[in-house]
Amino acid sequence: MFSRALENALYPFEPMSWTDAFLLSCAALAVSLPLLAAAYLAKSALGINLMAGPSPLHELLYQFVS
Repeated sequence: MFSRALENALYPFEPMSWTDAFLLSCAALAVSLPLLAAAYLAKSALGINLMAGPSPLHELLYQFVS
């Protein structure tokens, strides 16, 4: 099912169904959350501050470090 949805997204021969779109968006979310956490940890390790004060993700992601 996922491979059919991915194939239909990359090489569309017919309109994508709502089920395929939902399946692909859930997979994209599952992949992007760990990547966001890794980018945040790398930014923090390098000492890069994007805004004054603590980051909005600090409380959520600091528990992975400690």
